[in-house]
Parts: sequence; structure tokens; C-alpha cells
Amino acid sequence: MILEKQTESNVLLEGQSQESIGMSLDLDSAQILMQMLSKNLYSDDIGSAIRECASNALDSHRRAGVDTPIIVSFKSSTDYNYEFCVEDFGIGLDADDVRNIISKYGKSTKRDSNTELGMMGLGFKAPLAYSSSFYFVCRKNGMERKYMMYEGEDTNTIDLLYETETTEANGVKIIIPVKYSDRWQFQKKIKEQLCYFESVYFDVPDDSSITNDFVISRHTHFQFSEMSTDDKLHICLDNVYYPLDFEKLGIDRIDFPVALRFTLSDGLYPTPNRESLRYTQEAKQIILTKLSNVADYFVNKYNEQLSEGNDMASVVNYLEKNGHNITMANGTKQRIDTFIKFSQVAIVVPQIENVNLLNFSELYRLRKSEMLNYAFPSKFLLRYKRMSDTDKHYVWGYNIESICNGGAKVWMYEDRVPGIKKDYLRATCKESDYNYIVKRAAPMKLGIRSKYDTNTYYHLLELAKYRKDQWRDVIKEYQYIISLIEAQFISLDELVVPQSFIDGRKKVKLTTTGASGKRLKLKGEIVGKKAVDLLRWNDGRKCKFDSELYKLEDLESAKHLKVYAHHDDYMKLDALYGVMQKQKMEVITFSARELKIVEQLEVHNLISYNKFMEGKNAPFKRIITSMLINDMMSNYRHIFDRVDQIEFVSKDLADKIRTLMDYKRTHYYDSDGSLKVAMLAVAEEHKLFDMNIYPEYLEMLDIFNKLTFLNPLCSRTGYYNEGDQIVGVMTDLFKYYKHKVDLKHYNIRINEEVLTEETIDNLVD
Repeated sequence: MILEKQTESNVLLEGQSQESIGMSLDLDSAQILMQMLSKNLYSDDIGSAIRECASNALDSHRRAGVDTPIIVSFKSSTDYNYEFCVEDFGIGLDADDVRNIISKYGKSTKRDSNTELGMMGLGFKAPLAYSSSFYFVCRKNGMERKYMMYEGEDTNTIDLLYETETTEANGVKIIIPVKYSDRWQFQKKIKEQLCYFESVYFDVPDDSSITNDFVISRHTHFQFSEMSTDDKLHICLDNVYYPLDFEKLGIDRIDFPVALRFTLSDGLYPTPNRESLRYTQEAKQIILTKLSNVADYFVNKYNEQLSEGNDMASVVNYLEKNGHNITMANGTKQRIDTFIKFSQVAIVVPQIENVNLLNFSELYRLRKSEMLNYAFPSKFLLRYKRMSDTDKHYVWGYNIESICNGGAKVWMYEDRVPGIKKDYLRATCKESDYNYIVKRAAPMKLGIRSKYDTNTYYHLLELAKYRKDQWRDVIKEYQYIISLIEAQFISLDELVVPQSFIDGRKKVKLTTTGASGKRLKLKGEIVGKKAVDLLRWNDGRKCKFDSELYKLEDLESAKHLKVYAHHDDYMKLDALYGVMQKQKMEVITFSARELKIVEQLEVHNLISYNKFMEGKNAPFKRIITSMLINDMMSNYRHIFDRVDQIEFVSKDLADKIRTLMDYKRTHYYDSDGSLKVAMLAVAEEHKLFDMNIYPEYLEMLDIFNKLTFLNPLCSRTGYYNEGDQIVGVMTDLFKYYKHKVDLKHYNIRINEEVLTEETIDNLVD
């Protein structure tokens, strides 16, 4: 990147100048400067290390004219920690490059290029912000060398570990050792920092959300990525992600997950640590102009969407005050209301074509529930493979708004639904979706004035307000509106169940039953009853038990834990089933005869319920630890709810809170009172918690007990507002109780030297 030239400022001079002294660097302070430019330069050490390593790799590919992707990997290492690696196949580095460029702070070869991301000569050292040492392997002109860069006693140092001849292509591989406790933060920051990078191959096996098939949609003024974790408007400067500082820009926060797109020649410049942009007056105007262009695009898109035909969803959302929604290129719906005030284009009010007499807005306000239920009464709700009778149980979500916005899927039939179709829907519908099975009602009657009945056209549409010669047209307009709603339904009568599904059901029956109708037991197999989801509510039960054949030879090769008990102890397993849903395990009951066989087997992943309750297995530890974290989040819910506010005071504390939240999200499903008490007693007696997170849990418990003001203060603060007065109060109380806050909150000078992270640690201790 070409560095912006410094221009001479207007100098306010008072008196006559006697002498001019040019400023310079004190070379005796080189070590302090190097530490400031590596360890203390970055507030986000992990994100900066990831961004700088990947940026350098892509710059190397651009300079070499290589179109193959760089490789970004994050894997477990042999010592149970992790390694973050970035490998490129660009121009490479030789011994002279390392000695004359890499080893020098401020040395850069990119200041004359507007196609490369770097310019400060600091990025290669960014891993030192996170780790005290890291490795890099360089290949150039047939030679391979491995170096270690580390913080020495007197100066930061680069050691050559080996050099050898190689036939591999030129390139550089950065290897950063990562602590186990930081793995989730690295995975999160990889998505945040690299979600817009092109030509990157990701090798992150522990995070299924980091893949190589995500889509980046690029437009002239904006772009958005399926892997982005920022749900607010942000900025991409040559595909490098930057959060948008709404306060410095002087506007309200815009909750819209796209990035304003800028090139390196557009007039925006990053700060030296490249964690944010410089908000000069010129930069603010450039950003606001771009924002206006993006706002115009989306308002035009919304208006075009309405002009394409009868968009029932837009009309309903307008009446529900749900805002103005558009469909993005990836099929998701986004609300553009926060953009409207920045656009020069007028927003169109949605209308339904050919509805001229009927006052639909008034009808919808008064009768929206009756409109749907009179025409298409709901009969069943299918969710999580459970079919609920909606005539007997209250269900949520069957309304015009949910149907139009995709929150409810409706299957309609005329007469009856065969059992095979219900089974097919259970097997194929997404479990979390709301699937309503409805029946078309009999045609609505006209009705008479003297008998009040809203299930008639006369009273539902208030025909008395219209001239009698208009009644027919008003009813036709209403029927047309109902047809627009019905157009979003799926015909259950026309659904054809695949023959393969029918044959599969027959095959199961043929292979598990004999001529007498009793279950067959083949040699090498045992019969058990496996816990599965209930199909309907059943007096507080968590599961039901279906018969299953298990091949003895396959039990040991199974990858998940199986916990078993006698048929009579099914309620114990029912309680366990209710809390284990996020663990890779299943529960089974056996008869006394089968138990004798099972207990003779030596299968490592098949254990009894009593053995499981001894707590010496990973699922037990994760379940009970996640329950403790859930209790903590309930007791201190305001802290966890306002973690974004806490981050303005102490990013370190906020990151630790998010680590606990991520753990609960991954491992916690539900709590059963008596089971929890039993598990907790065992875990506390024998220290059987998940030690990958339990020390962090204890640390946070101590902090919350120490900072007793934190939870009530968080209950009074807003969301993501650094200017909130309570943030300042929080900061002062953290200092009073000698709890570390971010460096920016310390303005003390000792012997004219600004405090560093190390001196802050000493003060806190």
C-alpha cells in the first residue's frame, strides 16, 4: 500500500524562532520500541496475528503472479495444544531477505504498490503479540530454511534452525503454537478476519463452520460473506475486514451484515496496527458517500421487488411494522430500515394489486387470525419429529406473518392424510422447522345481518359498509388475497412418497420379524431398546424406547458411547436422555438375559448406567460442567447478556466470559433436578469436571464474587454503547477493586513513561 504523504501543517507561532531541532529515534531504546511495535501494538493479538500472516501470504502470491490458494490450517498438535499455520507459494524468502528485511522493524518492500496490503514493516512480527516465539519455514531458489523468531532478553531475535536443499516451490510457512484454552478464539477470529479473503484453502477440522464452499457475494459498493460473524455494517479495505466505528462516523448503529467495499486507492488508511481505520474528515466523507450508494442500491432492490408482482410478505410486514425486507443473493432475508434515511431514493409503500375496494389493512388488523383459521384450519403440528394434534394443544406460529416470512411451512390436504405420508414427513422434514398440516375448510357462506357470525362474508368483511352492488367485487378481492396466502402452501395430496422409502420400511419389517410375529435373534446379535425422541408429549417423559438389533461385532467400532440399564430402570435413562442431547452417546435398555451377554463383553464404549454415574468418562464431565456454567449464567445473567459492554472495559474478561458461553452452547442441553444433584455430588467428591474449562469457570466465579457490583450494573446498561455512562463507572470500579482493565483506560505516567501491560499487571497484583 502506498503510504499517505505527510503534508506541512499550519503552525501557530508565538514569538521569534531561535532554533529548529529535527526529531529522531533513540537507538538506545530500540528494544523498548521493538516491544511496543510487537507486544503492545495490538489490542486484538489473535485476530492481528491471523490477519497479518494471511495478508503477507496473499501479497506474496500477488507479487509472484501465483493463482493457487494459500493454506490456512488450525489443528491439534502432538502435545494436545494447537498450531495455527499459514503457508504461501509466492516469492519465498532467502537468508538475505530474512537478515535485511524480516529482522528489521519498519522495513517494507510494499510502499510503492497499491495492490499489496502491507506498508508498515510490522506485520511479519505480529505473531509475537500472541506468542513469545513462533516458527517460519522459507523456500527460495532451491533452498529451505527454518527459523524461530522469539523475544530475547536484550532484543527480539531470529535463530536459524536448519537449512537444506529442496525441490519444492518457493514459499513461506508461518507456524504459531496455540494454547488449548485459546482454540475457540482462534476459530472465531479465523472466520472474522478471513471471511472475505479470496484464494484461501481452509484446513480447520475441529470447526465445521469453517469450510471451503462458503459464498462471497461481491458488488460494486458492498460485499457479504456467508462465513462473516459480524451482523452489523462493516468495512472491507481490499477484502481486509474492519469493524465500522459508528460513533466516530456520527451515525446510529446499522444492523445489516454486509461490508462497504473499498480499494487501496479509495483514500482510506488503516492505523499502524491495522486493527481499525483512521477516521479523518476526508475518510468520514468517503465512507458516508459509499454508505449512501449502498442504501440507494438496497432501496431500489426493495422497490423492484414490489414492482415484480403481489409481494404478500412485504404488505404483511408493512402492516405488522416489521420493516422493509429484501431477499439477498444467498436466499436470506434482511431488513433495510436502517439504510432508508441514507438513501436518496423514495421507498415505495407496498400494495396488493387488484385490491381496490376492500380495506385490507383494516381487515388484517382486526381479523388476521380468523382469515387464516376460517379458510385453512390447522390439524397437526410436526416439529422435532413429534406430531401434535392442534385441536387439543395450543400451538404457536400458525399465522399469516410466519407463513409469508418462511417461519412456518404449511402442508394442505382435502380429505385425509395417510400414515405413510406422516411417516415420510417425520423422516424428511428439518426437525426445528414448524410444519403445519392443515385442511381446506368448506366454502364460506354469505351470512345474514340478523345473525352475527364472523365465519361469514357479511360479518367478516363488514359488507354493510359497502354498497350492495359492490359486495361481489369485495368478496372476490378477499378470495384473491386468500389465494395469495394459499400459493405458499404445499399440497400434501400431491406429495408422492418415494418407492425407496416404502421399500425401506418393508425391509426393516421383513428382517426383524419371523413367521410367528416375534422378533428374530440372529447369531452374534442382541436385542435392546434404544431411546429415541417422542412423537408427541407424554406426561413429562423425555424419550421412548424402540426395539433395535445390535451386532456384537459392530459395537466396539461404534464411535459414540452407549449407556445401558435393565428395562425396569428405563426412567433413569429417560432422565439421562433429557440432558445428553449434545453429547455423542445413546442410551439402551436390555432384558435380564441380554444383560448377562452384555456384561461379559469387554467393549470400551459400552458401559452400564451405574458405571456412567461414577463420572470417569468424558460425556459425564462435559454434562455436569455445562450444568454448572448454565447455573452461573442464570445467577449472573446480566453479565453474560451485556458482555459487549464489558468488552469496552476489559477485553480479557469479556473473552473469558464468551469462552464459557461457547462451552455451554456446545455441550449444554437441559438440566434434570435429581440427576443433576447426583452427578454433582460425584463430580465434587472426585473432582470429575471437564478440566479444559473448569479452571476458567472457577476463575470467573472468584471474579464475580469479588466484583459484586458487576451484575447489577450490567442490568442498568444498554447494548453495545461505549459512550454509556455506566461503562465509565464500571471502569472506575474495576480499578478500585484492582481488577485489570484495558490499557487505554490507564492514563498514569510514572517517570514520564506510559504504563505497559507488564506494569499494569504489577499494579493489579
